[in-house]
Amino acid sequence: MTAPAPRAGARLEEAREGAMAPNPFLEDQLSALHRGGGFGSFARAFWDRARENAEARPGLVRELRVARRLGLVLAVATGLVLGAEGVPVLVAAWALGLTWLLLTGWTWAELGLVRHPRTDAPAPRIGPANVMTLFRGWAAVPVALVGIYRPGPTVAWVVLCLLAGFTDLFDGTVAIRLGHESRLGRVLDPVLDAFFFSAAAFALARWSLLPAWMAALVALRYFTPVIGGLALLFLRGRSLPVRHTPWGQRSTFATALALLVTWLATRITVPAWLLLALYAVAVVNMALALGGIARRAPRAA
Repeated sequence: MTAPAPRAGARLEEAREGAMAPNPFLEDQLSALHRGGGFGSFARAFWDRARENAEARPGLVRELRVARRLGLVLAVATGLVLGAEGVPVLVAAWALGLTWLLLTGWTWAELGLVRHPRTDAPAPRIGPANVMTLFRGWAAVPVALVGIYRPGPTVAWVVLCLLAGFTDLFDGTVAIRLGHESRLGRVLDPVLDAFFFSAAAFALARWSLLPAWMAALVALRYFTPVIGGLALLFLRGRSLPVRHTPWGQRSTFATALALLVTWLATRITVPAWLLLALYAVAVVNMALALGGIARRAPRAA
């Protein structure tokens, strides 16, 4: 048997490690961009592809339409609750409704990613797991708004944070159990994690409950892979081997625990040494997670 070429061999190794299979359409468009095609052509190709995918899979479009409507109802209800807690109700309602429309619009544009991340077989549904992930990203907005307009955590803020945190614990398990694993989930998860955890850390820091340096590190830990991954995508001219890593999952758990105990310290007595220890553990896990991502990142060549 002939040994695989270096590029093919690397892709086989990535697949064995649980990375997504290559996205042929994306790689074709990135190659065209590298050959001198403009970003306008790149964007038009994606728009046309999105329309084709929507027409080819009307069941996904109907499912997304239901999620959009239910999400808008939730946005209005949450806006009213935040208004009762002192956040300007019009600001809250418009911000939450617009955010949900943007998230579901992004999902519509990426319906072609509702495929198994490794086998590339079409996934049967968008599924509740991806909706849970969308909710987590959406929750970043009310969490940040409460941080801006209120002097401390409110009941709605705590409930939203807990619900969003639980979605991060269970969305992957739900996707696997229901057979709804998809490229879409692999793409949504790190981006929306970045917004939610950064928003929660921002609010706690603004209330002087969390050290500002810790909030900055949380944002750095989550946005660095997202921004770096996008840059590398265009520099390499081909799709990235997106995968969940053990240190990434440990980092998220340690960060979530540190933020949770920081809030709990407003309700019960928490020793200062325990908080510092949790922050130290979270920082170490962040560093290990980013180090692992850096080691696995392909070169731009």
